[in-house]
Amino acid sequence: MSDFWTQLIEYTNVVENETSDIDNPEHLLSKLLTHAEHEQELLEAQFNPISTTTKENLSIVSQLQNGISMTKKLLEQHEQLRIQERKLAIEIKSHENKAELIAQDFRTTVKRLNNTARIIDYLHCLETLLKYSSALETSLSTESLDESLSIYCKLAHLTELVLDTSTEHLRSYSVNLTLYWYEQLKTVIDSRMEKILNLIEFPYVHKMSSSHLSELFDMNRDKLKEELKYLLKLHLPNHIKHDDVQPRLRFIGWKPIPLVIQMLLKGFITRFNFHFYGKQKTNDRRKPEWYLNQIVSWILDHDYFLTEQLQPLINEFSDVSPINVKVEFIRGLIELIIVKLDSQITSILIDTSLFTHYIEEILIFSQRLFEKDIDYPYNLPNCMNLLCDEIVFEKWFQVEQDVSRTKLDKIFQSPTAHQSVYERMLERAPDEIKISECAETFLTLLHAMEDRYRHVPYPSCSLRLFSLQLDLFDEFLRDLKFSLNIEQQDIDPLSKHFCSILNSVVYIADVIQQWKNRSHYQRLQYLYDEYKVFIKKYGTDNLDEENLNMIQIDSTLAQQFDLIQLNKENNFVTASIFDHLLEQYRDEEETDCNIIVNHIVSLLKTKSRRYINEKWSTMPNPKDYFNMSISPSAIDILLELQTIFSNLSINLVKNVSNEIRARVTMEFDEYLFNWIVNDHTFNEGGASQFLFDINRGWSRIANDHVSQLFNKCRESALLLTMPIGSALLLVDALQQELSIKSLSNVSSKDSLVSSPLPSALHEMGIHHLSEFGAGQVLQRRLDLTNC
Repeated sequence: MSDFWTQLIEYTNVVENETSDIDNPEHLLSKLLTHAEHEQELLEAQFNPISTTTKENLSIVSQLQNGISMTKKLLEQHEQLRIQERKLAIEIKSHENKAELIAQDFRTTVKRLNNTARIIDYLHCLETLLKYSSALETSLSTESLDESLSIYCKLAHLTELVLDTSTEHLRSYSVNLTLYWYEQLKTVIDSRMEKILNLIEFPYVHKMSSSHLSELFDMNRDKLKEELKYLLKLHLPNHIKHDDVQPRLRFIGWKPIPLVIQMLLKGFITRFNFHFYGKQKTNDRRKPEWYLNQIVSWILDHDYFLTEQLQPLINEFSDVSPINVKVEFIRGLIELIIVKLDSQITSILIDTSLFTHYIEEILIFSQRLFEKDIDYPYNLPNCMNLLCDEIVFEKWFQVEQDVSRTKLDKIFQSPTAHQSVYERMLERAPDEIKISECAETFLTLLHAMEDRYRHVPYPSCSLRLFSLQLDLFDEFLRDLKFSLNIEQQDIDPLSKHFCSILNSVVYIADVIQQWKNRSHYQRLQYLYDEYKVFIKKYGTDNLDEENLNMIQIDSTLAQQFDLIQLNKENNFVTASIFDHLLEQYRDEEETDCNIIVNHIVSLLKTKSRRYINEKWSTMPNPKDYFNMSISPSAIDILLELQTIFSNLSINLVKNVSNEIRARVTMEFDEYLFNWIVNDHTFNEGGASQFLFDINRGWSRIANDHVSQLFNKCRESALLLTMPIGSALLLVDALQQELSIKSLSNVSSKDSLVSSPLPSALHEMGIHHLSEFGAGQVLQRRLDLTNC
């Protein structure tokens, strides 16, 4: 019983805790009843199998059973759909096979239709070609040139359209037909044009008055204009090859000669072939200048007709491409020369002397073409293109190499190689008179080589010939060095021979410096930079990094490189390829100058021993002299130095002579300062004598302000001779400055800014001696050491 009551009390306490109004008995009883019912439901749910949760579970189970039954139905439907799918796939495959058969039949039918259409087009095109041909035949028989040319233009246009078809026979037939009627029309117009040219007495192979020729032209101007109209309309389609020049002679930039120019050239071709082919005496293989000069004469003789009469007439035809009559006329004449040279080139290559003569004449002719009165464009083919043919160019390069090196050897074999080439020409500038014969001849050789290859059309060939120039610079410098020791091991640095070699080195170095900024070599530098990029991209990098002067051109890639560069606009950059070469010459210049300076200073040191050992501390007071004079022991040194400087100014160019004099003066000044000022004490007489020697001795032998380079000795003499009172004040200032520095440990920069001492030294004319150096000099004064 006690347990029951205990549980009842606990149950009541739980209800009381959950009830806010426990003082109301009715409310408490209601709460107890409600709580008891809830507990009853919980117990029933645990022990009664037919509970609410169980009902919910039964509902879920029934739903699951319904889902399973529906799933079975869906699976059955899915299986039926798969069966239907297989049936449809079989039917589709069957339809696809039938459709493929139909498509094949359709394609066959379309192909037959296309073939039929092509045959129809082929026959239509062929019919059109035949119709044009028949119409041309009819129009030519009636001498209707306007109609004939109109039909021919349609025929040429159709031929260009046929070019894109795959019918080889039709293409060939259309091209042959077009060529046939082109030749027929050309023959007709040629005969008509020849009559007009005869009326104006063209070509002008005989001297006639300009008034007479102008009168003839004016009389037949309209007739000539009519024939020009026909000639300008008649031209072959672009894809049809011309057979007027052999394919291998169609150089880069070649294009066919306009028909109107061909008509003008007929008379010249006849005369050229008559005189320079066959058994005529003018056909001399050893005299290419004969026909080259004849071509120049023809160009000049017909310049007025081409530029002042014919060119304005052609310019009136605005519906055709513009033609530069004179340039095309020259180009046609050049082709005559190229064909002539090509016919002889095999035999010319065998004979080196004859080949050299041909090279010279061709170069002269090419340069003549570019002169102002002819003014042939540089970028058009000329005879130089033939010289750049691989076989011909290799021969040319070899000849240039052999001839230039032979001439270089002869330069130094001359007994006057190191003598002045302009010595007797008083109108020359002083420095030009000192140019040696070997240096001037060498530069003449290089300038001649430059003139020969300046207008070479292909960059690869220009670079190879340029490389030969660089090689010659190297060889010339080696020969100059060798000539210093060719007769004896120790050549006198002050001799005229040595000075002449130094002048040659300086002269060539100055020329190289100038060439760096010349447009010709700036262009070559640009091409060389482009070639280095090209060879790394398209070939093996065969550039010699050790020898910076070497330019190696790969012959297998040369033509490709030329094609790229000829289609690009060239830029100009500083010719840095000369830098290494210039450095070699400047190094040799510096070496030779050092030899001369060291030699002179050595001589002066030997001569100055007695002067250095003078008794500077016991010399008489300057007041005892009526007139002071230079120390006798200094006279030999001064005379020697004067002679040396005089010879240097005579034998060396001015800049080098001045540089050597300045360096000698500075080194000898340092030598006198160390061995006289720092090593001796001076009384008043010694200091005055030393100052007098500096001012009246050294300055008299040095002009152009070189005397100012005896800075240390001159300033030391000033300190040694200044009044004793000023000297004592300066010594005190120096000692005070040194003590301030040692105590405050200020930086050198701060001391320079804050110290008044440097300005005091400057006021006394001391600019090159330091504070410490000035103090050391003052300590050499006997009058201060005795104070």
